[in-house]
Amino acid sequence: MGFSDFSEVFIFLSGYVNAGVYRRALEAGGAQRALHKIGARVLRLYVAHIASMAAGMTVIAAFASRGLRLNDPALYLWMDAPGRYAVRSLALLYAPNWFDLLPLYIVLAPVTLLAVIAMRRRPLFTLAISCAIWCAAQTHAFDLRGLTGEGSWSFNPLAWQFLFVIGASTETYWGRIRRAIDSRGVRWCAAAVVLISFALRAVTRFRGVQRSLAPAFLSLMAHDAGKVSVSPLRLVHFFSLAILVVALPWNTRRIFESAVARAAIGTGRDSLPIFCVTLVLTPAGNLLLQHYRGGLAAQFAFSALGLGIMSGIAFARGKVPAAPVVHSLELQPEQSRK
Repeated sequence: MGFSDFSEVFIFLSGYVNAGVYRRALEAGGAQRALHKIGARVLRLYVAHIASMAAGMTVIAAFASRGLRLNDPALYLWMDAPGRYAVRSLALLYAPNWFDLLPLYIVLAPVTLLAVIAMRRRPLFTLAISCAIWCAAQTHAFDLRGLTGEGSWSFNPLAWQFLFVIGASTETYWGRIRRAIDSRGVRWCAAAVVLISFALRAVTRFRGVQRSLAPAFLSLMAHDAGKVSVSPLRLVHFFSLAILVVALPWNTRRIFESAVARAAIGTGRDSLPIFCVTLVLTPAGNLLLQHYRGGLAAQFAFSALGLGIMSGIAFARGKVPAAPVVHSLELQPEQSRK
């Protein structure tokens, strides 16, 4: 019930985490070590993407052979020309629906290293250049999907790099950003954005209301509107949510001592294999829901089953901490480095 979703969270946190990783690599071994780390990471991501996409498409093909298909033609383009789309998949040009997040991450990973290096000397200039590219990507002239063909990514990397760079700069300058978030005016503005976004999206759900609204307004409120180029509405909504998460008085000690939190930490420590498993479970779950015409209860049941499988994998691989792990949202990167 808002404009942003998991994609913004994923890309922002990826930029945040990568900035710390590459900064430490630069401090320990210079540019050569940082480049080696990026190369190894990108290769692992590439192999994981190809393997998970092949497994996911196998599941989709198995259901399609029994006459059950999802309402997304892009997922089935490869069936008419398997060889051609195999080459396009290897070149990261064919990555429909759920399978386009890892390719985006692969392309943007080097951006973080450049941002970390550039922000050491000219932080504001780096952000300004990234913002200018994002602004240009809001126009149709910089929509790269026309170059990559049908079934390509649903993300424009020229736009999403901005959120990646913002994540990196947040890690680098967290102390200053945290002080800005402590402003009561900033928090009230963030709360207002979240509440207004919720109200607008909720109102447009009612069919009676839809008939009285302008088509342009309805398209602005549509599901995933502006996701391709991470529109200003999505960006502002995500920042507002992030501010509220930091501003709320969380009892982090109690939260992270719980078994649920430890299971979440375990899945985070083993994030790539688990994410790849979800790329197989997601189409399978959607197809089963469609086959059995599952309602809200079935959707919750499938979601709970998926979370159980993810936690089980993390536990089996020894990633779930046995003892409570205490973190704090107040911890600043410059303090942790000391």
